[in-house]
Amino acid sequence: MKEAVRPSDLAAQPIGEASPVLEGVHQLKLPVPFPLKFVASYLIEGGDGWTIIDPGFDYPQAREVWESEAARMGLDLGRDVTRIIVTHLHPDHIGLARWLEGRSGAPVWMLEGEISNARHVWDPRRSTDDFESYVTRHGMDPETAGATAGTTRLGIRLPERLLPLRPDDRIEFGGSEARVIHTPGHSDFHFVLHDERRRLLFAGDHLLLKITPNIGLWTYTAPRPLERYLGSIQGLRGLGADLVFPGHGPLFHDLDGRIDELVLHHEERLSLMRGAFADGPATAFEVARRVFPDDLSDHQLRFALAETIAHLEHLVGDGRAERIDGDVVRYRGA
Repeated sequence: MKEAVRPSDLAAQPIGEASPVLEGVHQLKLPVPFPLKFVASYLIEGGDGWTIIDPGFDYPQAREVWESEAARMGLDLGRDVTRIIVTHLHPDHIGLARWLEGRSGAPVWMLEGEISNARHVWDPRRSTDDFESYVTRHGMDPETAGATAGTTRLGIRLPERLLPLRPDDRIEFGGSEARVIHTPGHSDFHFVLHDERRRLLFAGDHLLLKITPNIGLWTYTAPRPLERYLGSIQGLRGLGADLVFPGHGPLFHDLDGRIDELVLHHEERLSLMRGAFADGPATAFEVARRVFPDDLSDHQLRFALAETIAHLEHLVGDGRAERIDGDVVRYRGA
């Protein structure tokens, strides 16, 4: 059996602290108030100032860490930050972008399509009714749907200046250059940054070690996110990256090995979910309850359902399952 990809020995500091990883590249482990424990922000020092990738989740503890660790590093948040880059719209990555923008005066960069998505998803006027209808149509009971929808009201305030990036754009930082690579799946316009000269990959949530990114089909995402995710990780094979900087968990070195593991993981999940309706048609919620743990919180349950729908729709697209439309959607083997 092939040995699992091992974590790097680099960036082993505790949550709440920053550590240099390579010359001019630092990781800051910012706390988050949910089971992931931390989100990794990366700080790259350059001649024109500092670039910050994924500033973290907006709550008091994370702001305090930013202030204290920046001061300890000699980084003046009011003068030294040149640009803020956000790999995708999820609140643990974009949440502190507005605060840091206001603190530093630096612009915030995202992939062009993700800017539009973020403005839709985090519009404070947007109702959760469409989400409740969506999950109940996939088999969730109305009481659970209402409780689950309530966990989406996070009140993310977007930055004033969101500047668009496009695939294959190049960003100068740290005396080097990184290429923007569109990597859909975890979100429609997620992207990674490849520093070809230094053989570094800043991966956001696209490639994680020990855990897998949630690939869910939501009301606002394009169809078949799992197909797009698998295609985009396969597209990174042989990229020439000796060190991967993920948004959560440890750094690692074996990019192609981790891609192999992720492809295998999703094939196993597809087989498991297909087996969950072997005895007859089932809703996505019924399948989710059969394949995920029983003790999920309302917050976790919505991710489990969205991920299940994504896998079931992938099975349908591959001809391994059939979708039965009606007031409630069910799936059966093909």
